[in-house]
Amino acid sequence: MSLLSDAVPLRDTSAWPGFDAIEIIPRVYGRATVKPLRYNEAGTLYVVADHAIAGVDAVRVGSQAIAGWKTYNGADQTGHGVAFLQLSAPLQSGDEIAADVRGLNGNPAAIVADLYPRAALPEFAIYCRNHRLELGGALTEKITVRAALSFALEQVGAAWSAGLPGFALPFPPPADGHLAATLGPLDVSNWSVECALGDLVTRVTVPFDYDYSAGKSRQSVVLVAKSAKVLHGERTAELALPWVKSSRQAIATATAWLQWRARPKWALTGSISVQYRSLQPGSLISVSHPRLPVSGEYVLTNVDPGYGSGAVSITAEALPSLIPVVSIETVGKRFDPPNDGLNITYENGVATLAIVDPNGSPVRDAAVMFDGKNGKTDITGTVSFKADPGVHAVVINATGFAPLEMEITL
Repeated sequence: MSLLSDAVPLRDTSAWPGFDAIEIIPRVYGRATVKPLRYNEAGTLYVVADHAIAGVDAVRVGSQAIAGWKTYNGADQTGHGVAFLQLSAPLQSGDEIAADVRGLNGNPAAIVADLYPRAALPEFAIYCRNHRLELGGALTEKITVRAALSFALEQVGAAWSAGLPGFALPFPPPADGHLAATLGPLDVSNWSVECALGDLVTRVTVPFDYDYSAGKSRQSVVLVAKSAKVLHGERTAELALPWVKSSRQAIATATAWLQWRARPKWALTGSISVQYRSLQPGSLISVSHPRLPVSGEYVLTNVDPGYGSGAVSITAEALPSLIPVVSIETVGKRFDPPNDGLNITYENGVATLAIVDPNGSPVRDAAVMFDGKNGKTDITGTVSFKADPGVHAVVINATGFAPLEMEITL
């Protein structure tokens, strides 16, 4: 039975005799682009994951999709199950190979259960399905179970605790969510409150859709809370969401994150009775006191059970009453080499897509589907569609290039 302080059991290539370069064999969740690890001396057999996978959608060498490959699940020379990628011919010296892998279940609740089998998350799994939350990424570095759980749940803006009913929940919880406790004037002692601006953020850059073969994120978006920026100035931060694949999900998660951090919040510390020892961080409580600057709902951010001290210490933040409007300031490139390049402009209700190859030359006659509407790029590599602001689905097919499917935000 694994402990939270244990390392996630990731193997590396030292498990295969004769390998000089030691690299972690990836553990892949959802859809992720990974760098296959060479397995045989001939350079025709690679390993893409340290477990069985659902499949491989595409293989690229440099910027070009290639044929002449197959993938299958099998056992390595130690008898451990892995996913193989076999090429019909070895690569040339210096060639870089990448594979688009469909790995283990990408539902965040399923990822948590895989990392920490003691976790039971049926309600969180339903929440993720209802909100279409899917992750795609790979574990390629040594990491503890605790750190891996925190990383995975941060990707969808969730809080967790081993003692929390349901293990994980969205953060911040909704104002009309379940109250874990109601505390009156006599229930909190030795309390103090402060309102600090040190952690306030009004503008956030969000890199997402990480490519493990290239070592960088394919997409990014910048969000700003304009009303908070006017009041408090520009306070910037970065929220990395490498396992988020779609702009819709990245924007939704980052919006909730920024709305929470773009407002000054009263932080309460104090002591409460040991009868509340079961309270967990992330829970919603109600606190009232005639001398509090804010009475009402608070989110617990830390709970110290205080075993042996006769009291439980808590830290909580008041839920702000006004939620700032968050808007999209800029959208980064939708994909980088080894795929095509895509530049998007939007003016007067018309979205214009300009497609170029890795050398920057226009890609003509590319078939483009925009929200179900079909178009084709002209000699300049551009195609236009009438569109309203928001998230749109785009599919691009061009001769000599792998098909591309993505969401863009106008």
